[in-house]
Amino acid sequence: MLLWIIFAVLTAALLAVILRPLASPARLEDEEAALAVYRDQLSELDREEAAGLIAQAEAESARSEITRRLLKADAGRKAASAGNAPRLNRHMLIASLIAIPALAVMFYLARGSPGLSGVPYAERMANAEANRDIDALILKVERHLAEHPQDATGWRVLAPAYRVRGSYDAAARAYGQALAYGKPDADLLADFGEATVMAAEGVVTKAAGDSFAAALRLDAKHVKARYFHALTLFQDGSREAALAEWQGMLADAPRDAPWRSFVESRIAEATAPELDQTQITAAEDMSEAERTAMISSMVEGLAARLARNGADLEGWLRLARARAVMGDTAKAAEALNRAGEIFKDDRSAMARIEETRSTLQLR
Repeated sequence: MLLWIIFAVLTAALLAVILRPLASPARLEDEEAALAVYRDQLSELDREEAAGLIAQAEAESARSEITRRLLKADAGRKAASAGNAPRLNRHMLIASLIAIPALAVMFYLARGSPGLSGVPYAERMANAEANRDIDALILKVERHLAEHPQDATGWRVLAPAYRVRGSYDAAARAYGQALAYGKPDADLLADFGEATVMAAEGVVTKAAGDSFAAALRLDAKHVKARYFHALTLFQDGSREAALAEWQGMLADAPRDAPWRSFVESRIAEATAPELDQTQITAAEDMSEAERTAMISSMVEGLAARLARNGADLEGWLRLARARAVMGDTAKAAEALNRAGEIFKDDRSAMARIEETRSTLQLR
């Protein structure tokens, strides 16, 4: 309620400034209306204070301001009793008093949240977590951290709230503060790295890469850290190392892991035959089904090339991965078997073939 009282006072002040040139001398009825408004505000303030909805200090501050304006309006009423405003000014005043609130309502309906019910400030703050009120939660924790800036737990609570709101830069800074004032663990390091990547629009920066590496030193099987570490390798041009890491994640994960399909999609992108610029341009205008068909066609083209010239180990491994990601495990195993026949005398090649077979769970 206090917020609305403040808004009312500010609105009244603004209207007084805007309309003063049109209202000389002031009209008696305007001043009497203002007096009624301020008296109602004082009554409402008393009720809110009695109900415990606002603090005493806040109530006194608002009461002082409203009383000052009430006295000023009373003085204006007495002065206005000596005469009335010109007819033209009276009409302009009425039009302005109607137009300004109307425009404010239209703006609020377009940009605000008229469907939300009003909640007293104290109640909203007290129930911020239970109601999943992100904005209230952020404000509550920010105020706490302003008084206790070295509270690592507070920063750790604030960071995900920033991330939910899409403030990735702020989330990364909050995670950084949690690391600075608390004891690092794999989850916190991975969360800091992820927020940093999101703030950089998908680019794994050096700070993020170092954070993922540190997380893996604490927990070599940490899913988020492994995924982004592989992405780091991929962005650095180490495609095979990245694929090995992602495929290792799939090999270690249960079949119902919620992130499995996401990693499989990343592998499919990385193992698909490379497109030239003409194909990339064409793909931009395709539907999802058309792009899938194009990739399938390119995989078949890779298979046909290897059938003509099979002395390309990387090609066979890429074909096996692509087949497996597309769900055709039989043809994936067939590709590795054919590669095994061609490179049976090359111990290093056979080791890579068997490693890929194990990773893709084709045994």
